[in-house]
Amino acid sequence: MRNFYGTFTGRGLRAALASAFMTVATVGLAQTASTAPATTPPASPQTPPPPKPFDVSGYADLYYQFDSGKPHSGQTVNGRWYDVNHDSYRIASIQVDLSRTPTTLHPLGFYVSLLAGPSASTLASTEPGGIDTYKDFAQAYASFLVPAKVPITIDFGKWYAFVGYEGLDSRTQDNYSRSFTFTSLEPDYMTGVRGTAVMSPKLTLNGYLYQGYNEVKNSNSTTMTGAGATYMVTDKLSATLQGYEGKESSGHLNESGSYGGIGFPTPGTSWVNQANAIVVFKPNSLDKFAFDGTYASATGKGNWNGEAVYYRRQINTKSDFCVRVDRADDSAGLRFLAGGIQLTSFTATYDYSPINSLMLRFEVRHDIASQSFFDSSSGATKERTTFTFAQIIQF
Repeated sequence: MRNFYGTFTGRGLRAALASAFMTVATVGLAQTASTAPATTPPASPQTPPPPKPFDVSGYADLYYQFDSGKPHSGQTVNGRWYDVNHDSYRIASIQVDLSRTPTTLHPLGFYVSLLAGPSASTLASTEPGGIDTYKDFAQAYASFLVPAKVPITIDFGKWYAFVGYEGLDSRTQDNYSRSFTFTSLEPDYMTGVRGTAVMSPKLTLNGYLYQGYNEVKNSNSTTMTGAGATYMVTDKLSATLQGYEGKESSGHLNESGSYGGIGFPTPGTSWVNQANAIVVFKPNSLDKFAFDGTYASATGKGNWNGEAVYYRRQINTKSDFCVRVDRADDSAGLRFLAGGIQLTSFTATYDYSPINSLMLRFEVRHDIASQSFFDSSSGATKERTTFTFAQIIQF
């Protein structure tokens, strides 16, 4: 849960998989006599090169956005995630990734995402350990590739949440703005242990033990459990079903004025169950359809649910466009801190990459609320339209 009433107040990587360890011996041929014809020995197998110490990549996310409601200075484009500013050019985030992928020969790896900028504070807005304590490390985990017949990778640390289709890395999102479903109905990060097992080319299983919804510091001394399965129905269609359960929240306020990493508006723990379904269909190399549905309940507090549908088309090697329809139902008032509310959005995004390291993103989005919710110069309104120009600079 994020608190959107301040200016900047607020998910991964699966490790590479491999087969059994193999060694190769070289064979030499001896020359039996000095007068015998010279024999060229067979070439020795090449020794695999040592792994690079680590890979480094990253990006900068900058944007200008205009909100038709023209919210006053000090107000935000509320209900949004990274893109919360009106009529100003801002740096949303700068992220640097350092990683080493575990392999059969070198089974230890790691992944660290260093995050700076307003998005870092947004991401950590409900962290029970404090906004500034861990915000610089969006992800930080170690990996071990288990040498087994079924390849299993174990990760330990902080990683982007597994629930949901969208994510936190601006380089990989179909749209620039995040859906309402992602923004407040699904978690952002988790801290603990996760395992990934490739059972077959079609089936991958995952298991999770972690602190809680958006928590490095555990807010209530209990452990959450989660599981997931991804099945390739065909080479064009994949389906993922995943979820988690456990005790969430606490009686202690976080720095955003809500409770626990999950950010409930009222104190006290609650047993939370959340199920998530993702379907991706790629009929050809140019088109992609996707669905993200999430459904959750908190005992004694209420329920929330949402869906988002996507269509993305590659126009040519430099440009793409994506349209998205999104619906979020927070009738119990647990996620948007605005009482019972339903939110809908219609989003169209056009991407143009003049060079590989630069993505220009042009987006128009229309948001609708079931009650007056969006900040504007004339007071809270039920509708708004935003126009966004963003630049993703990769390095």
